[in-house]
Formats: sequence, structure tokens, C-alpha cells
Amino acid sequence: MRILLTTTSYQDTPGDHHELLAAQGYEVHRERGPLPEKRMLELAGEFDAFLCGDDEITRAVLDKSLPRLRVISKYGIGLDKIDVAACTEKKLPVLFTPGVNHTTVAEHTFCLLLAMVRNLVDSANSVRNGQWKRVTGHEIWNKTIGIVGLGRIGQEVAKRATAFGMNIHAMDLPQYWPKAFADVHGITQHEEIETMLPHIDVLSLHANLSESTRNLINAERLKLAKPELLVVNTSRAELVHMADMIAALDAGK
Repeated sequence: MRILLTTTSYQDTPGDHHELLAAQGYEVHRERGPLPEKRMLELAGEFDAFLCGDDEITRAVLDKSLPRLRVISKYGIGLDKIDVAACTEKKLPVLFTPGVNHTTVAEHTFCLLLAMVRNLVDSANSVRNGQWKRVTGHEIWNKTIGIVGLGRIGQEVAKRATAFGMNIHAMDLPQYWPKAFADVHGITQHEEIETMLPHIDVLSLHANLSESTRNLINAERLKLAKPELLVVNTSRAELVHMADMIAALDAGK
């Protein structure tokens, strides 16, 4: 068995997973991903399995990889870089690791949020430059957070928002709404982001990337939000229409 190992998170993080892989007796070829389609095409056809990160695994890569390729295993959650439809069509198993990073992402969400409201980066940089810049920060206590995607990560964010004394609104598809969890934490349910935006001070994005979520935050929807809305995106970058976000920031929002 030849394995293509491209995920840098797997390679760079200490832990038992290194010994676990080594003990299987596979021949492991390591690359520093995420790899573009061009490099994947150069490697395709030489491996029985991909242990991947966010490498571009397109239909063309799959066509060249088969029939030798037997499985794709994603070290992470998002599958938007893998042509899952083509894998399904070709009966090629695609595995991923839900729950692997929900605590980390939730904590990082609050790291970024607190850094924003307390002007941490600006203040730290001024001290580093020998200045003492007194910048007034704000509190998140009693503010309202809106969470897009109330799955594993969204629920961990909600728990931490409760601990900070925040009011919580959330949006998810009705079939995925965790009613018991939402009831316990007093979360206000929304089925559309348009109804949630006017009420919130913080927007935290935790949805997967699909055609329905691409450019979810755009100019039209930003018009519905408070001018001082804070947006934290620890999911896929493409959930935010970047040009519209920059335009809003340039306009003082």
C-alpha cells in the first residue's frame, strides 16, 4: 500500500497518530499541502490512498488516480476541495473526521472576538513600538451573538457565549436544528439569516461551504445588520463576499 500524506496538520502535530501510521507498514510519501490540482495530477495514479487536507481532488485527479486509488481520508471536516459527487459516482469511499477540532475552533472564535472588542492587536503593536496608546475597548457581556450553523462547533460556541453572558440567536436548516440543546441554552431560532441579522452584535460563521452558503454574507445582507456588527469567520472564507465586506469596512461599518 502506498499512501500520499499531504496534510501538514497531521505531519506537524505531535501525537500517537505518527506511530499508528508507521505501524501499518505502508509506504508513505509526504508532501506539504494543500496541493493544487496541477501537483495532484502529477502524483495521481501512484497511490492506493490519499490522507489529505485541503488538496484539490478534482474529477480529473480522480480519473487519473483510478483504478488504483481505494480510499480518500480527509484529516479534518470540510470536503469542498474534494469532488464528492465524482467519488460517489465512481464508488470511491471518502472519509472525514467530524468532531476532531470543534473545541479548538470554538476557543479560537472567542480568541478573535475578544481581540476585536478589546483592540488587542492595535494596543499590543503600539506597546511593541514603544508607545502607550489608550484605546477604549468594549464588553461582550449582554451583547447578542448570531451563530450560522448550530452543529458541533456552533454548539461549542453557544456554550461559551452563555458563559460570557451573551444572548444567543442561531440559524440552521430545520432538519438539523438541535432543539433540546437550543432549549437548554435559550437560543432563538432563525431559518433565514435575514431575520437574524438586525438583532445581533456579533455574527459567527460555522457552516460548510456549498452553493447555498457561498457569499452568504454580501452587500445586500450587510444592509440589514447594525453598522457596528462584528463578523468572525472561522469556517470557509468563501462564505463571505470579500469585496462587499471590504466596501462595508471602507464605508465605516
